[in-house]
Amino acid sequence: MSAYMIADVGIINLERYEAYRLAVRPAIERNGGRYLARGGDVKVLEGTWNPTRLVIVEFPTLKQAENFYQSSEFLAARELRQNAAMVNMILADGSEPA
Repeated sequence: MSAYMIADVGIINLERYEAYRLAVRPAIERNGGRYLARGGDVKVLEGTWNPTRLVIVEFPTLKQAENFYQSSEFLAARELRQNAAMVNMILADGSEPA
């Protein structure tokens, strides 16, 4: 069953964030992940949440998503992200198709 990493990203330093973005992609791909959304327009339909930059990554399983998050590659990429962006991130377990 798929799992989804969802992040709301507020970029502070575009140059540093670009280095993070380039470093994180291989770590995502090595763990079976693929981008579903990354920085496109967001339209608020209800509530007050207004993400600055929404990133959604799908992983084949929750375990693979957790492996990505705990990987040495992602830890190194997160260091690049320091002082580059403010991030709120969650991991959501998918559900079986109806």
